[in-house]
Parts: sequence; C-alpha cells; structure tokens
Amino acid sequence: MNGLRSVTLWTYDLKETESFYKNILGLNTLMNHDTNILHVGDANIAPGTRLIFKQYQGDQEKIDSHFHGIALRVPTDLALYEYKQQFDKHEVTYESVQQLNGKNLFKFHDNNGHTFHIISDELNAGVPLGTAYDDGPISPIHQIQGIGPVMIKSPETQATGSLLKNIFELQLFAEYKTIDDESALVFKVGAGGNGGELHLIDYPKAIESLNPPIERVAISIDDIEHFENIVNHVKEIEMEHHIIQHEAGLISLFIRDLTGIIITITFDTVN
Repeated sequence: MNGLRSVTLWTYDLKETESFYKNILGLNTLMNHDTNILHVGDANIAPGTRLIFKQYQGDQEKIDSHFHGIALRVPTDLALYEYKQQFDKHEVTYESVQQLNGKNLFKFHDNNGHTFHIISDELNAGVPLGTAYDDGPISPIHQIQGIGPVMIKSPETQATGSLLKNIFELQLFAEYKTIDDESALVFKVGAGGNGGELHLIDYPKAIESLNPPIERVAISIDDIEHFENIVNHVKEIEMEHHIIQHEAGLISLFIRDLTGIIITITFDTVN
C-alpha cells in the first residue's frame, strides 16, 4: 500500500465549495463542468492530497456523514496559526489546538458542514507531503499539502474492521479514545504516518447513506500482485464489488461497506 489516495464528499453548492477551498484554504481546484465534479488538492491535485466533491441535491436536513473527520496536513505547528489567522479573517469558526497521537491539530467545518482538522506534520514520518500551490492566499511554506488521517464512523466496527484487516490487508496497530470518549482503531496504510492512517470510530447509530452513495475513501497500491490477491479474495468469498479500468496502469476495486461508505483500492503506476 502506498497510502491514502483521496476522499469523496458531497456538496450542496459546487461553486461555493470551490471558492472556500481555493480562496480560504489556498488549495488548487479543478472543476469538471461536464460531470459536475470538483477536484481539490496540492499544486498537482495529486493522489494523497485529493478531495473530490460531487453535487448533492437531496434533502439537506436528513443527511448524515460516514466521516468522523478528515485531517488536512500542513508542514509545521506554525502553519496551524497561519490558518487560524486566515479563518479569523474569513469568519470561519474553529476549535482550540489539541493533540492526536502526539501531533497538534484543530477542528473546523467547511461550507458544507463537513468536519475537518488542520494537522501538523512537524513530528510526522511516513507518507510524504505533496507540492505546495504557489497561487493561493496561504504562504507555500505553511500550506495544506496532503490528507490524513481519515476518520470514518461505523456502528459495526467489528465488521468494518474485518474488511480493512482481512480483505484489504491493512495493519491494525493502535487503539485510542477520542476526546468524546469514543473507541477508535487505527489502521496503517503503506508507510503510515498522517498520510497513511485510516481511523475507525465506534459510532452508536446507523448512518443513512445517500442514494446513490457518494462518500468514498480511496487507497493507493503499486503492487499488482498484492492488488490481484485482494481481488481474488473478494471473489472467493463472493463479496459484492466493482472493478473499473480507468486507463492504462490505473484500475480500481470498489467495495461498499455494510455501513454504506465506499472503500476503494486503486492500483496506480501513473501517480
């Protein structure tokens, strides 16, 4: 496994979301007007830095999220205060700095209400950061350059954990309690660190998924034999899945967890 690849989320307003991530967070954005999909990320919108937003036009009051939180990685502790100043300027509400596994972070919500954390990579090792985007309002030395950890909620942590460990072959290597005393399991992806951790949060109630489902977390893999072993295992146990050949050197396995979230393994020799 290489690490986390991307997270796909819903948005009520693509243009407003593009403005939030470009003009406030200082990230690069790419809007596909044919598909109504927005890509957000580092200078190259590269895997490991990528957020994908799809338009949602359903009932906003009934919507719930499978994500407990998504961390956005900055190079240093000082960058946290750069973003605090930016949020103050644009009247974005945020919480005080806390620690997760010894790394400083603080929580905020985007224009859609999604929960995010700005997390410092100052004491981090593992999956490297991406490339800073020079044209944004945030100095490149402080800018968000990656995603992770990604924290997903599950009322069936044993079943979802089994999928991550036994099917996707992620390494379960830590447990902790959140600040709200929720149980959390930490799965290591690739080299680990902020960009290579998937956290599974015990959630007390069922999550109502969108129809069709939108929320997805994707993981990159660069070993075709490993990818084929995962696919064969899925076929052997007759688990529902989809395989999409995007282009030469890029193929994805899609599985929808029983909680409703889509988890993807992408074999990638391109990026």
